[in-house]
Amino acid sequence: MASAMSPTANLLRRSRLFALPQALSPPPPPLTSRTVYESETATLPYPTRAAVVTPGSSLAKGDWGLKRPLPAKATSEKSSRPVVRVVEHDTYEHVTDYESAADHVMTLEKFQELNMPVSLLAKVNYSNGLMPRHESPFESHSDNTHLSKGIKEPGVKQYRQLGPSLADMTEEQFIAYLRRVRNNKTAVVQELVRRVKANIVAQRRKEAQDKGEDLETLSDKVSMEEVQEYIKALRTDPTALGPMVFELLDLPASLPVPNARMGDKYYESPGSRMAAGEYATVGLPKTHPSAGLAYQRTHAPIYNHPSYGPQAHQRPVQARILRPKSKSRGKTSRAIIGVAGVAVEDLNALNYVEQGGPRGLQHLDPSVPGGGKYYVSPIRTYIDPDGKIIISSYRASATSRAPYGLEEYQKPTSISDAARGESRAVPRLDGSRSNVGRNASWRSNRGTEDIAKNLMRTISGS
Repeated sequence: MASAMSPTANLLRRSRLFALPQALSPPPPPLTSRTVYESETATLPYPTRAAVVTPGSSLAKGDWGLKRPLPAKATSEKSSRPVVRVVEHDTYEHVTDYESAADHVMTLEKFQELNMPVSLLAKVNYSNGLMPRHESPFESHSDNTHLSKGIKEPGVKQYRQLGPSLADMTEEQFIAYLRRVRNNKTAVVQELVRRVKANIVAQRRKEAQDKGEDLETLSDKVSMEEVQEYIKALRTDPTALGPMVFELLDLPASLPVPNARMGDKYYESPGSRMAAGEYATVGLPKTHPSAGLAYQRTHAPIYNHPSYGPQAHQRPVQARILRPKSKSRGKTSRAIIGVAGVAVEDLNALNYVEQGGPRGLQHLDPSVPGGGKYYVSPIRTYIDPDGKIIISSYRASATSRAPYGLEEYQKPTSISDAARGESRAVPRLDGSRSNVGRNASWRSNRGTEDIAKNLMRTISGS
């Protein structure tokens, strides 16, 4: 096929300009009435455009495979890792609008250095000290969509369904969805009739089996009058109509009904078929549960130290304290730390006390060089429905830090020699150490000579 193409078609096929995928939609702003403070230069939770790199031979000439070369002053001379994302190939001013993509590229490389698999979303409870069991999103019974083969087999789960989540939709989105369903009314009614006939036949076979009748002589024909009567019965029974509607439109299961409304009539939804149970509470995932960060399935690899052999934990990583814990109106907010380029809430910091916690975690400590840091051992990695990375970690123990010689910062408590000594002379800090010592000894000798001369005058005068 490639040899039969024209030179122009082959050029376009191999061009990076036409190989760039379509940009994704940026994350929507939070739906809240409160004031939201956002930065235009902040890193987005997930990349919306593809990152473009070029080999060193082409980088020296500014050739990125785009419509026009990019200046070296803003690419290779500005960063040691020149990576760009194209915002627009050709603007009104006939220039290529681009920006650096090193933020997401470096975050991906830092995360891959952790050598951790991504788990299905689960709730972490640090109070009981138990970490949820790791479940890979690549298992055959959970890595499915509504188009996967064998999706109708019992026990098979999926991370994406055909219908949207009604709890996450606004009123305008819900009205638009109803309009699409009405436009596709013919196909929906045909599927409804097929399901109703299957239920009627199954009910006949069950009744015949209970009476001891022969199932082979049982007819599978269902008239339209029976179908209409069955549908009328469904409309009067919300508990039976709810599961039928959810299965017919392939909608995700709704939240469980509160105990206060258990006695009321409501449209019940069938059991959740989502890959993770948390999706029914926090919403459906907008990406694959792994988000393409890592393709490992288990924590099976053993971390082998060159001197001490296999280790139970991998090498601890240093987490930077981005925002310490703070108290407002009697409530304590969680600390924000940075692990492998990802800002996460340090839920584990709730177990720290003032004496045992790392410096700078309880409150801002400007005396720590470079800001507060401490070592952590990442345990689980999840992708939330908004596409953000969630890293759960424990504070690295002394046993896990010992093989690598890692020590946390300790505030110095030693007293300087000048404050400990009996001499009241304050050394000059702007001079060299040798000059300070020579001046101090000269003053000491000069004082001794003055005392001896005064003593001789007193004796001669008497």
